[in-house]
Amino acid sequence: MWDVAFTVVGSIIHIGAIAAVLIEERRRPSATLAWLLAIVFLPFLGVVLYLVIGRMRASRVATRCARAADRIRPVLEKHSVRTALEAGAHPEIEPRTASLLSLGRRLSTTPASHGNRAEILVDGEAAYRSMAEASGAATDHIHVEFYIIEPDEAGVRLRDRLVARAGEGVEVRVLTDAVGTRLPFGFWDPLLEAGGQAAEFEPVFSPWRRRRHYRVDFRNHRKIVVVDGRVGFTGGINVGTEYLGRDPTLGRWRDTHVRLDGPAALSLQTTFAEDWYSATGELLDAARYFPAAPGRDTDVVEVVDSGPDRHWSPISYVYSQAIALARERVWITSPYFVPGPHLEQTLIGAALRGVDVRLLLPGISDSWLVQQAGRSYYRRFLEAGVRIFEYERGFVHAKTMVVDSWVGTVGSANMDTRSFQLNFELNAFVYGERFVDELADHFRTDQRHAAEVDLEQARNVRYPVRLLRSVARLLSPLL
Repeated sequence: MWDVAFTVVGSIIHIGAIAAVLIEERRRPSATLAWLLAIVFLPFLGVVLYLVIGRMRASRVATRCARAADRIRPVLEKHSVRTALEAGAHPEIEPRTASLLSLGRRLSTTPASHGNRAEILVDGEAAYRSMAEASGAATDHIHVEFYIIEPDEAGVRLRDRLVARAGEGVEVRVLTDAVGTRLPFGFWDPLLEAGGQAAEFEPVFSPWRRRRHYRVDFRNHRKIVVVDGRVGFTGGINVGTEYLGRDPTLGRWRDTHVRLDGPAALSLQTTFAEDWYSATGELLDAARYFPAAPGRDTDVVEVVDSGPDRHWSPISYVYSQAIALARERVWITSPYFVPGPHLEQTLIGAALRGVDVRLLLPGISDSWLVQQAGRSYYRRFLEAGVRIFEYERGFVHAKTMVVDSWVGTVGSANMDTRSFQLNFELNAFVYGERFVDELADHFRTDQRHAAEVDLEQARNVRYPVRLLRSVARLLSPLL
């Protein structure tokens, strides 16, 4: 009798999960199919996975993040942040630039800013050095947000530097992702004793918040450092010795970060303030957090933040529109490449109309399944005229794009569903020939350390490998 009851209850739950996927959530068809296959062929495990990471939006996460945005908005108005960012705008801006800036203004938290100096930082050593220099010159506050801070030599060095600054009276706040960062108990005690603060974003379980249920896969993948509201950093680099090329498996770690001097630091500050409020409930509303940052140069910078709490997918939309407006070249570097139908069509469309489209992807990857899913796209892209290069000098983790000599981006978002739909991400889009051409030079350098994939090679992949890649691609909405 108990067996029958268990079977009936299990069947009801199983059917309910299938109905939820099909009816309750408006997913892309590929994502719906992937979840249906998981639930049908893995009845118990599939349902558990769906309940833990499958639901498109967790209402509590969305509500809390929306509340944070609502609380920050009056702060921005109070300190005229939007006015400060838009100061210096040139009335005769190029039409396609105006179009893309208009899109970003509608989708992101803050508008583009003018008068910035954007500096490309290649690899971990250069990024850590520049961040240490800026932190050492801080007079009021240092705000730090990373997906990963490892408790290794690099992490300890960062902590000790922040402890020293907190001991000198500088306000220090550190925010890490609760899943990405796994630190030993007491790691931040020296910082707390010195007067600094440390918090976690979206802990999966917290004994102090027993009624909250967290989505394991809604992670804060952003990398932000803001010093005195005037200097900011963002990009693909976390904190750990692997970013210095010391990973015994992957070897050299090729990555890119960007330093922003000028008003754009206020945009990074705004995103940090939202995330900090969401994690701690502390509202950063003092004027000193949002100073009138003077212009340092001529770069126009639009900071685009994205996350599962948004109705749209801001970074994905700006990426797609920039590619659609390209005239000469689109050069993309991404460690995880599972573009989805819309971005796939946009890239192929650009190649078919004669734009020089190049993809620099990992030859060595830390995610074998994602790499196989990405390779399933190769033949179609190559047939359209896209050039594909696989980096062989270690692991390429940079997330960059160059469009003509017009706009370039450096940020945390990968070219995959996870970044566009599930993670909290942030990219800086920089308009300025100097910056974009320098980013293109770095792409060329990396390309020299990569092997080009030719069409014949893609066509001659053995059937078992093609089948495996097709399965990986089918599961890509879950990756």
